Amino acid sequence: MEHPSNMEITVIIDKSTFQSLSFEELYRLSGYYKHVITPVLTMEILGDLKKEFEEGRTPSTERVQDFANKLFPVETIVSLHYKKMLKGDLMGNGPSMDGRPNVGIHKAVQSGNQKGFLIEETEEEKSIYKWKDGKFSEADHELSALWRVTTTQENLLKRMKDSIKIDPNLKLVDYNALGKHVDELLIKPESQPKLLMTLMQNYDIDPGSALQILGQWKREGSPLLREFAPYAFHCLKVDTLFSIGLAKGLISTRPTNRVDLEYLYYLPFCNVFTSNDKVHKHLAPLLLLPYQRFTLGSDLKRDLKGIVDHLATLETEARKEFKTRPPVLEGSMTFQLWREFFDYPKKSNWNRDLSERELEMMKEKMKEFEHAMDGEAIDFKGGDDTEFIIKKSYLGKDDLCFCGSGRKVIDCCIPADKFDEIAKKEFLKKQNRQRPEGSGGSV
Repeated sequence: MEHPSNMEITVIIDKSTFQSLSFEELYRLSGYYKHVITPVLTMEILGDLKKEFEEGRTPSTERVQDFANKLFPVETIVSLHYKKMLKGDLMGNGPSMDGRPNVGIHKAVQSGNQKGFLIEETEEEKSIYKWKDGKFSEADHELSALWRVTTTQENLLKRMKDSIKIDPNLKLVDYNALGKHVDELLIKPESQPKLLMTLMQNYDIDPGSALQILGQWKREGSPLLREFAPYAFHCLKVDTLFSIGLAKGLISTRPTNRVDLEYLYYLPFCNVFTSNDKVHKHLAPLLLLPYQRFTLGSDLKRDLKGIVDHLATLETEARKEFKTRPPVLEGSMTFQLWREFFDYPKKSNWNRDLSERELEMMKEKMKEFEHAMDGEAIDFKGGDDTEFIIKKSYLGKDDLCFCGSGRKVIDCCIPADKFDEIAKKEFLKKQNRQRPEGSGGSV
């Protein structure tokens, strides 16, 4: 299997997989893969909590916090919303499509002689942090209610199916035939103007931007959309597969199918996509690139459970060795992927012990990065000259320790009193950043 050169295996999981995995299984997932959280996963969880609320089963603080803790924002990264990336692609600033996650940039910063970026927090990420503090606000209730109303109307897909005009003589016996038909349909030169207009209408591109996009497309000689805007073309292909599959009866009108479809928009930003959903099982293989694979959520669950069970037989110090690298288990899917991507464990530095000098240098560099986060933005465009990327993360008392022991952080590397001391300092620092210039205050 071909794969990109970045030294990470990125994974996207859907709600069905998320719900099936235990706390520790998700913890290990986030250690061995770069776990990319899609906005749709966060919104689906919100929707489920709202459903409980409407049925008189008000979700408890503990239940909300359990969802948030399982998402592990310390070890994960939240993807930029697909609509932002799609519009950027049409405007000539498209996302990478090589398995790496795409995120929003808050500002460019400088640390020593190095220049890099501070990643912005998404609205979904902010919600996760609020949940971890037990703050399931009324705004979250309203947001989740809107999500369910706008995406799971019972007649939505039926109306979509009835509106599609397809040759009644077209015979599609299976999903492979569907994929072949859609591939042929989307590269017809005479169809490109209409497809471009459909894209802009479906994704609410404002009139001013639409004129710019159309003008640029014409100036470039009206190329195929897959060349003009590869990511927008990917989303168009997802929609077309779904629409024709729906019209031909390959896909059912189950209301949640429209929600499930959103996960497929994020496929270019992972190496592994995992789900137990029927629609994903059939459509994802038609969209994957050579370096990607689809796996059933049940298979990933079985693999991670096997890893967790194995680690449970080890002493605490031995478990720490497998915080960021999997144990060598021949029957493990995760181990097989690491061997395939990194020739693990033969060609790796995972077993190398750092010297005291190296550890001190790392601590100093972390202090520099922390200072850079609070510093002024600089004029820097990035590209191949980018030397680092910083992401702020949340660590709660009940999170598992970053050392890989499998114990809570306050029962391991940061005692509760020390944790409270650090938390107070961070709170005061945040308050000072938010205080208007020239204003006073006391603590």
